[in-house]
Amino acid sequence: MTSADQRVAALAARAPHIPSDVMARMQAHLRGDALPERGMSAAMNDFYCRLSQANLPPDLVTEEIYAAVATSRSRLRALTKGLRMFAPDVPLSPAAPVTQHWDRWLNARYNAKPPKQNACRRIGAAPQDWPEAWSAAIPALDRTVRPYGARLPRLAPKTRSSVISAVGLLAKSRDWAAARGVTLSPDPSADLFEAFLRFLIAERDVSFRTAADYCARLRMYFLRAGLLDRDSLAALAGLIGALAEEATDADPGKWAKLREFRKRFTLADILHKATEASEQAAALAGHSTAALRLRQKAVAYALLVNTADRQGDLRHLMIGSDLTKDSDGNWHHGIRQSKTGRVKDIGAVWPGTSALIDAHVLGDRPAWMIERRVAELQGMNLLTLANHLLNAGFINRRLKEDFGIHGHLVRTLLTDLIRRKQPNARWAAQHMLGHSGRYMQETYRSDFAESGAVLAMDRRIGEVQAGK
Repeated sequence: MTSADQRVAALAARAPHIPSDVMARMQAHLRGDALPERGMSAAMNDFYCRLSQANLPPDLVTEEIYAAVATSRSRLRALTKGLRMFAPDVPLSPAAPVTQHWDRWLNARYNAKPPKQNACRRIGAAPQDWPEAWSAAIPALDRTVRPYGARLPRLAPKTRSSVISAVGLLAKSRDWAAARGVTLSPDPSADLFEAFLRFLIAERDVSFRTAADYCARLRMYFLRAGLLDRDSLAALAGLIGALAEEATDADPGKWAKLREFRKRFTLADILHKATEASEQAAALAGHSTAALRLRQKAVAYALLVNTADRQGDLRHLMIGSDLTKDSDGNWHHGIRQSKTGRVKDIGAVWPGTSALIDAHVLGDRPAWMIERRVAELQGMNLLTLANHLLNAGFINRRLKEDFGIHGHLVRTLLTDLIRRKQPNARWAAQHMLGHSGRYMQETYRSDFAESGAVLAMDRRIGEVQAGK
């Protein structure tokens, strides 16, 4: 049996590239217990050898070095665990893409599910059962057409499928009406659309919002088919508008959720959750997916309250264009909204928001690397720090878990806050939500910078930074 001294000496002999201070910590641990991962010393020796060959200090370790050492998932785990235990100053954030690669490999290897056949769930009439004038227009969905002079582009596959489904339901509604003694012409008309609405509510039990969506799809189809005249187009537009207004006014869930939120929380609580998530991420390994998700949550929450962006725009924010960092270290926000096409320029975000964005961009790298990191990430997505987007439900799932609301209700809460606290500044709410192009950033900041939510977040960020 080998003694502790022999094990310690053998470790130093087989890992000559590990720095002396790191080796001393490993040897001290080895005197009392074995290293926690098999192959840890070999992985760390390889790691420091590659750093030396690249002439890089540990602070500047790259993804490529982690990838070269991590020839297997277990070796990556041994390396990162060893660095956390014996070299805690080495940034692990550059290893995040390598970790994600091995996670994807593991999921593909062991979690793949066999494909299953989906049963047909068609509830509308098939195209061959439509009136001839309707079915003849299907090819118009797959090319650019100008039935009324204006250009109507071809539909994307997903949109095309939803439009076909809506027209199938309209055909079904004619049969439904006929069974009740009402014969309807296939020509688009106010009577046909009224029967469709009655069918949707009586037989399909859809909401007003869903009914408005179905009618909007009918408009897309019949415009491309060239079957709408002035009266039928006006009737369909009026029906869509009325349904949309009814949906907004008659949605008890929205107002109930807002009332419940106000009983338990304020907007400051969303910002507190943002700083709390950032602090939790700092306590985790920098390369871990858990730390990345917490940093993404922190930035998303802070920007949601700070800029009131729609979630679609928030998920698409790009470093260097939508968010830029000035020489004083402040992040600036300016986007063209995907829904309206309007420019929305908030200007400099709050200091607390800037600090959270910096923490996300750096991971566990030292603060002096922020300019280099921003330069590396030009053109990258803010939340993922890569070329891909965060999944569509990420923000709403976390808001629901923490507060029982979704992102659009935060926009409503912000509008209500401004309305109640500054009733003479309704334009500020319009600007913040992107509903107008009016730009008075300095006035906006002076009017609303005293918000308790803003001060609470900035104070919390300051406390964290002072503690560090």
